[in-house]
Amino acid sequence: MKFDVNFDVQVPNPRERQRATAYAFGGCTSDLRSGSCAGCLGRCDRSFTQAMFCQMGVSTLISFSTKDSVVIMHGPVGCGSQSHGIDFSIKQYGAARGVKMEGVRWLSTNLTETDVISGGNEKLYDTIIEADRRFRPTAIFVCNTCAPGVIGDDIESVVNHAQEQVTATVVPLHCPGFGAKVFSSAYDVVYHGIMHRFGFEPKKYIDYTPFDKSDPDYEIKKQRYEYKKSRTVTLYNAWSIGPGDEKEIKRLLNALGINVNIFVEYKEPDDWRFITETALNVSFCHVHDVYFLEYLKREFGIPYILPTIPIGTDQTVKFIKAIAEFFGLEKEADFLLKKETEKLKKALVPIRKNVEGKSVLISGGFLRIGATGLLADEIGLKVVGFRNFNYDEFGDQLFSEVQEKIGDVQNAVSTQANELVNMVYKLKPDIAISHPSVGVWLVKAGVPSLTLFAQRFTYFGFTGAYSLAKRIERTLKNTAYARNISAHTKLPYQEQWYGKSPYHYITGLPETDKPTI
Repeated sequence: MKFDVNFDVQVPNPRERQRATAYAFGGCTSDLRSGSCAGCLGRCDRSFTQAMFCQMGVSTLISFSTKDSVVIMHGPVGCGSQSHGIDFSIKQYGAARGVKMEGVRWLSTNLTETDVISGGNEKLYDTIIEADRRFRPTAIFVCNTCAPGVIGDDIESVVNHAQEQVTATVVPLHCPGFGAKVFSSAYDVVYHGIMHRFGFEPKKYIDYTPFDKSDPDYEIKKQRYEYKKSRTVTLYNAWSIGPGDEKEIKRLLNALGINVNIFVEYKEPDDWRFITETALNVSFCHVHDVYFLEYLKREFGIPYILPTIPIGTDQTVKFIKAIAEFFGLEKEADFLLKKETEKLKKALVPIRKNVEGKSVLISGGFLRIGATGLLADEIGLKVVGFRNFNYDEFGDQLFSEVQEKIGDVQNAVSTQANELVNMVYKLKPDIAISHPSVGVWLVKAGVPSLTLFAQRFTYFGFTGAYSLAKRIERTLKNTAYARNISAHTKLPYQEQWYGKSPYHYITGLPETDKPTI
């Protein structure tokens, strides 16, 4: 895989440049994969674009879920409007992990038209000082929005100057919405800021007391510590991964005698010093954190693997086996996974009888929707299409399996609601599984919708596979809500739009003889 990154730059490249991540495509799975392998997806663009996700908004997810942090939105006050809705989630899902979170604490520099002309550096400095005085946090994240990004406010200089006056560690995040067409670039931006402002090794006499060489038990204590570290794996969570997901994978790995650490969300920055106390780093979903894992490998020599996302039987088995293989526990893993698989298959039999033959469209991040599609196929659903937010070669292996097991179905790369609604009208799925906030468009189109992820549910592992299958069954039992909403709602598109291909506004598509919609 091509992963050419320079960690010494001030601002990381957006993923469309760093990883050649595509943000526009329409066709079949085979065309998506061949275009990715040939490096052709980067030629695709749009002649027309409506609203899309903003990397600044996504940057706040890790920032807000860092315990004892404050986030400063450097821009107009409206850039922080979504923050109020996150407050409840932060508290609730922190508590579910045994962590008492302060909730969302954020300030805005409230730039005006005058500030956009004269600059907002002074306001930013004053806001950093006020955030430290008012909250006494461990970390202050400064999110650079579009307006100061356009006029060229030097937030690095302001942050460095303010750092001398405050006790909190101040982290500049270069995340103006216009700075990336691939919104998941935000994860790299946040990790880039974190890695340049925090340490990742325990501090002597603060985090631990060194073993005394004169102690008769010195060698035993040292070997015990080294053995524990050699049997420890660190998993990296994200906003889309719930406490139930973490608990399920931890259960399976603990059953093999593997210690499990989970970073970075819902931790204090001081906890991050223990990130290097591990033998192996593993990404739950490498859309989020492969940038950081590569940094830890180069800087501290910690290996990492990107097995798959553990959704559904086969992907969970692959995920656990890959970790077990690293620790030399293949036989133990085979025994455990065989038992777990047998239990799940038996539990899914009655569900399959009720949902078999129903069609489903799946929309969201490419790794998660690919694995969810395989689970849907496992319980007898007919997957008629995928809608990826973006796509790059990190998904090629998974979608090779998707094509083999599900077939060469429609596969789009899009963040556009109008294109999704058009796909729904053409493919007519019985149910859709989609990213939160997208379901409203599906329900208005008359299609029952389930969320692709939600922290209050479990999606990972064997428990998650059963849980999601059960919710699919329950949703298909009663579709009245979607029918009623659709009957009394008019979508904001003209009839002529539905007569066009959903890929009508995508330019640079490769020629193909495959059927399209």
